[in-house]
Amino acid sequence: MKAVTTRILHDKVLWIAAVAAGLSLFVGRPQVHDINWTTIWSLLALMVCVQLLNGYHVLDQLSQQLLTHSHNQRQIVQYTVLLAFVGAMFLTNDVAILTLFPMYIRLAHQQHLPIAFPTTLIVLAANLGSAFTPFGNPQNLFLVAHYHIDGLAFLKLSTPLMLIGLFSLAGLTYGIAPQSTKAAPTRLFPQHPGKIALTILLFGLTLLGIFQIFPLGWITVIVIISGWLLNRTAIKQVDYGLLLTFICFFLVSSFSHNAALTTLIAHVTRTPVASYLTGLTISQVISNVPATVLLANFTNHLTALYWGVNLGGLGTLVASLANLLALKQLLFLTNRPTVREFFKVFTLVNLGLLVVLGTIGYYWIR
Repeated sequence: MKAVTTRILHDKVLWIAAVAAGLSLFVGRPQVHDINWTTIWSLLALMVCVQLLNGYHVLDQLSQQLLTHSHNQRQIVQYTVLLAFVGAMFLTNDVAILTLFPMYIRLAHQQHLPIAFPTTLIVLAANLGSAFTPFGNPQNLFLVAHYHIDGLAFLKLSTPLMLIGLFSLAGLTYGIAPQSTKAAPTRLFPQHPGKIALTILLFGLTLLGIFQIFPLGWITVIVIISGWLLNRTAIKQVDYGLLLTFICFFLVSSFSHNAALTTLIAHVTRTPVASYLTGLTISQVISNVPATVLLANFTNHLTALYWGVNLGGLGTLVASLANLLALKQLLFLTNRPTVREFFKVFTLVNLGLLVVLGTIGYYWIR
């Protein structure tokens, strides 16, 4: 318990988020329903599952398999990016980052692979891939429910962005040099088939909760209790500071309760182009999930809002909660020089891609 508290107290990202949430008190009145508790509970359950799998060396075995089927560094990155892109479509962008980040970092340490650019591509892949399906990320789930559209209509809406994102990512992976990898010796890991099977079952239950098939709150409780019985150390290693960080960023959106600002937002979302640009811009400041919840109350231009908030996940670190999740993973798995390099590369690549794809989106929704 002491170690968990110490990590939270020394969490700089959390303190920044807390300050931002505090400043928002001077603009609006935060309310409990401003917090997307579905995201919080699902993240908690997923982090417990990932820590359990990590404790049983499942991620080590997956990274070993990936290395076996790759011939050079570029292929390793391409396979990982593709896994993130496709995985995020069906398992959400949070799951893709939580599972693939630790796996790639292990490979990077073993093979002396670059970290900053590949991890940036993994985050991009998770954000762009998750934009394809209604359940890929929280903002899409909200849009489907708010505008009452079916799955087929949503896929017609999202397919152009998915294809553009896929080709963009494929091109960016060629920025990785095709250097050969070292033949890694086969490692034998401790086997816990029963515990691994139970953890995978818990993982599957969590996904059913995310897809609203079963109550997510109860599933999260089951996952935590089961995790405590299986491996208490794994429960202690969960990044609880990340959950508090997400809560703070949800509270930042409390300025939506300010009458003057809501009048302004209603004015700047009257047309498709205005809704698109507003979604793109506001996402850079409060992240795309709160931006979606905020703007959906003022515009009927679904296509424009969809493109705005999903492309709005590119750009700054706070543009998407998945970006913050990636940063926290790096802080936990690597050293600070690596994190600083990631921040520089992430910002440069994301802003560049935001300009390119943002321009395409602008002409698409006109």
